[in-house]
This record gives sequence, structure tokens and C-alpha cells, in this order.
Amino acid sequence: MQKISHFLLIILFCTAGFSQNLYDTKKMEFNDFYTSPITSPNGEFALVTGQQFIGIYLLELKTKKITPISITEANGYGYSWASDNETIFYKVKPENGYVMDSEVFSFNIKNKKTSKLAVDHNYLPSYQGEEKVVVYTNIRTLQIEAIDLSTMKSWVVTNNDGQFYSATLSHDGKKVAVHEGSELFVYNIDGSGIIAKLGQGIATSWSYDDNFLLGYLSESNDGHVISNSDLYLFDVKNEKASKITNTKDVFESNVSFLSKDQIIYADEKTGDIIISKIKF
Repeated sequence: MQKISHFLLIILFCTAGFSQNLYDTKKMEFNDFYTSPITSPNGEFALVTGQQFIGIYLLELKTKKITPISITEANGYGYSWASDNETIFYKVKPENGYVMDSEVFSFNIKNKKTSKLAVDHNYLPSYQGEEKVVVYTNIRTLQIEAIDLSTMKSWVVTNNDGQFYSATLSHDGKKVAVHEGSELFVYNIDGSGIIAKLGQGIATSWSYDDNFLLGYLSESNDGHVISNSDLYLFDVKNEKASKITNTKDVFESNVSFLSKDQIIYADEKTGDIIISKIKF
């Protein structure tokens, strides 16, 4: 009877604070702090950064092995994977330089080759090594813009009053999630206007069918230090936001799809990386 009661307590502890959208949650604990996981297309690896966005690290999800790739300031302000599951792209701030002067490098996780690229660092994390459309914030106008790297034709996506940031392009290349203050919007990529108003939150990842966005909303008692953070699922078509975690001791944030039914995210309180299954 005592063993059964102990088992039930474990189940209650693991599921407390999570909605019915999330289940089979597993936590990866480390000696150091990591955040902002972005998974490889095949789901075998994740790129993470450290505190204050310093460093880029390769996390092998099966073994939990962490390998440093670059340990400099501003590494964590934008990184991405190529479709080959081997090449990553990241920023490096020049020594004694500014973040706005960052350069873009590629790194192959198999042959360990590093190359400097002639790519605007503002294109990350949208840039994935191909001559396709990428989205970025114009730092002078604070509008979201797009550029077709095959033709170098650019245009304004948001095209209205406001100061926008953190654009995330959908998989089909037709929609862009953008932010103005704490508000989240989805725009047509061609600049024809708003598709959805989704309320407050920071969107970080599109579902594979581009019907949903994952994101988070953090709280702070003093405006500086995070006091709580929870994950949200945004239904783009129905303009609906659903809170999918509600915990006091776990600060869930920087969430990304790992597969069609799995997500990966960070605990901003401990630096742990967490994986959960998700249902819509």
C-alpha cells in the first residue's frame, strides 16, 4: 500500500501545473544553465545557449551530451539549422565590437569545419543556408521586412505604425509571427496585412502544419528578474490562446517543436531542458 501511494505521488508531482495538452514530460538536468533550444530537422540534436545569451552548445538529445561550439557574447541572439541536419548558423560579436556588428558563421557538426559567411546577421534565425525568403527587423525603422535571397528583392511586411521585433516565418513561407510590445500578431508575408491578433505572448515556433504557434509569457515583480513564466499554444485560424502550463516552481519559456507531437523548452529558473508530448 505504501509503494502504491508513493507511485501516485510521483505521478501527481510530474503532472501538476500542466494542462491536458501536455503529457509524458521528461526533464534533462545539467550542472550549467542552458536555454532557447532549437532542434535539428531530424530531432536528434538541439542547439542551446547559456546565461545572458553567451555561447552556442550542441545538445545530443539521446545521450544528453553537451558540446560547446562557440563561447562568445551574442552567440545566443540568433541561430538556426540547415536542412542537412549537419550545418548550423550563428552570430559572433567582434572583439571590442558591438552586437550590431556581429558576423555570421557556419559550423558542420560532423567534420567540425567553421566558415565565415557574407550574410547579414539580422537575417538569423530566419536564415537557414538557402537562397530563400528570410524575415528580419529593420533596425532603423523597426518594421519587419522580408528579402528574397535569390533575387535580393526586399519589402516591408508590417507596413504600419508600430515598433516590431522577433519575426518567425511559417514553414510554408506565407505567414510571419511578429511582436509589438507584448502583443502577438500574424501577418501575410507579402505585406498585405494582418491575418490574426493573438493577444499577449512571445511566439517562438510554428507547428508543422502552420496552424498553431508555441510561445510563452513571462512575469516580473520588478521589471528585471523573471518571477514566473508559462507556455501558451496559439490557434492562428481561430485567434485563440491557450495556457498549457501553470506552474510556480518551473519557469517554462523559449519553447520549440521537436516533432509533430513533441515540444522542447527551457526552465529559466534552473537552466534545465524539458521535453513534453503535446496534443491539440
